[in-house]
Amino acid sequence: MTFEEMRKLASGYQPSKLFLAALRVGIFEALGEGGKSGAELAASLGLDARATSIACNALVSMGLLSGDENGYENSPESAKYLLKKSKDYRGSVINHINAGWEDWADLEATLKTGVARCQRKEKELPADDEALRDFILGMENITRDVAQKIAALLPLEGKKSIVDLGGGPGNYALAFAKRAPLAEVFHFDLPRTSKVAREFIAGKEGGGRIKFIEGDLLSDPLGGPYDLIFVSQVLHMFGEGEVEKIVGLCAGHLCPGGILAVHEHFLDDHKTSPMPSALFSVHMLAVTKAGRGYSFEEIGIYMEKAGIVPRERLAVEGTPSRILLGVKA
Repeated sequence: MTFEEMRKLASGYQPSKLFLAALRVGIFEALGEGGKSGAELAASLGLDARATSIACNALVSMGLLSGDENGYENSPESAKYLLKKSKDYRGSVINHINAGWEDWADLEATLKTGVARCQRKEKELPADDEALRDFILGMENITRDVAQKIAALLPLEGKKSIVDLGGGPGNYALAFAKRAPLAEVFHFDLPRTSKVAREFIAGKEGGGRIKFIEGDLLSDPLGGPYDLIFVSQVLHMFGEGEVEKIVGLCAGHLCPGGILAVHEHFLDDHKTSPMPSALFSVHMLAVTKAGRGYSFEEIGIYMEKAGIVPRERLAVEGTPSRILLGVKA
């Protein structure tokens, strides 16, 4: 790596924070009503006119807006993904990313203490209801495209009982219901998450078949037994002891020959790659009390201790996430 590459890496937060702040203060939404000059845009949002024009000029340079201070408009991509009226809206996940800014800004302290302050968290979730909604619907933004891909990868044929453990917004449960029309499909999550999921799933194809179980997966009954337990992007929020306990609980709620499918930003066994997963592990360090990324080998060991035989590692096309399948002996 050259010094110039290092310098660019060090200043990489600049376009990121500008984009996040612009979305948060409503610049893209305001321009969805029509083009505006810098002064008009500032007046409509209660912002400073000079600061708004400086920021919007940079957003033009980044390809997120077009025009100049005499008239700004959203780029086609910004209009597609950042306006709430668009069917392709993905702004919730961007707002969720912005919510992690404070935690990352505290990373120096976390490196000294080894424990993030997690001042925004309640039971591993944002304490603020608006932030929670952004988090859950942000996960919907991410899983919207990938849920059907994962359903196609999993051995769902012939399964009679399937649970999405830590089901979030419900895209996976909907995909499983579509792919396994004869199966009972359950969505398990905390009550605050379940409330958002129920609203999201209501009226969607297959939504009426999904049964909701509310609880804390570490302390409340999980239901079952199940032919397949799907655990997606849950384990990274917990420390090693809790992860081992969760895998053991899953084993206890599987039918003989049942399948545990763990979907994570898996690290390779040496834990230094792939880079997106290694950085995600740092993100968990910054935003949770004990979480981190886990390797295939680590989760495989926990499976074996619980009487589950690790069988297959699966890549998910178009994403950095991967799946580990295990079968209960």
